Amino acid sequence: MNIKLRRTPKLFILASMVSIVALTVGCKKDDKDTPKPPAGSGKVALLNAAFGSDSLNFFIDTKKANGKLLGFGDSLKYVDVTAGERAFEIKGKDDKSILKKSFKTEKDKNYSLLASNSKDGKTFELIQVSDDLTAPKTDKAKVRFIHLSPDAGKLNMVNGETKLAENIAYKSASAYKEVDAKKTTFDIVDPEAKETLLTVEDLDLAKGKIYTIWIAGLQETDDAKKKLRVHIFINK
Repeated sequence: MNIKLRRTPKLFILASMVSIVALTVGCKKDDKDTPKPPAGSGKVALLNAAFGSDSLNFFIDTKKANGKLLGFGDSLKYVDVTAGERAFEIKGKDDKSILKKSFKTEKDKNYSLLASNSKDGKTFELIQVSDDLTAPKTDKAKVRFIHLSPDAGKLNMVNGETKLAENIAYKSASAYKEVDAKKTTFDIVDPEAKETLLTVEDLDLAKGKIYTIWIAGLQETDDAKKKLRVHIFINK
């Protein structure tokens, strides 16, 4: 094998070295100027239990999150929220602010915001609860109960003979529980009065799915629009 050496002019070598130095310096400068990757994001859903307003708009910082007005009993599926301290606001359909409150969201975490109001419908609240969206075991689903009725006492959620949630107070959520993925029935029970207030009949639970069963409205009212109702939110 013959290897031939070719003479390179000194001037060309010098110019090449200058170019390499300039390129190296330029790369270091670019590294400093490159923006840092985003801090990450969490996800937030909204359940509207605020019967004091006929419909709401939901804002995260200054950005509107819902495409259409959210009526009493409606829910908004998860939206991405930049991690950190965020301002959440509900407004009426007239665009007037009803309530604004800040909550912390963490990267890769999931939350539900609960819009509620007092029994007289005049005082509004936003409550944040964490959502554990870890998948259930094979052939199972997960369910939890959220209590958003301002005139109901502590409540239980029962599936057959099994208490899945016990003594849940207003503005509180139970832990998720695994149940068989099948068509089944849930009762919302007042343990003190030993009375079933609401029943979810023949809810078809799918394998791997996660559900929130939540109630909103008033137990004692003549206004049909504000009457106590049960709602189903599919978290995942």
